[in-house]
Amino acid sequence: MPSTSSPISTSSNFEALFNAALAKYTEQNERDLRNHPLASQIDSCDSPDAILNMFEKQAEAFDEFRKGDTKLFKWFKPIIGVLHAISTNEHFTNIASNVCPATL
Repeated sequence: MPSTSSPISTSSNFEALFNAALAKYTEQNERDLRNHPLASQIDSCDSPDAILNMFEKQAEAFDEFRKGDTKLFKWFKPIIGVLHAISTNEHFTNIASNVCPATL
């Protein structure tokens, strides 16, 4: 049997469900997605291709972020090595436990 709902009622139902989902998300996460910076970018898109392009740029930016700044990690490596050596050295651990026994 064919559906008897009109495109207007289907659109209204979707909008009501979407708004309810947004409200629930805001309640659970204390963040309103409508205030997210990407929301205004999505609002300014005038076609599906524009939205996909915006997401592609976001994915590229995230990929660059994920790769990280290798110079920073090269700088951190010796510091982390020293901190690890100190934190696992029994002599330093004993000194620290005698100075601040409540923190260990």
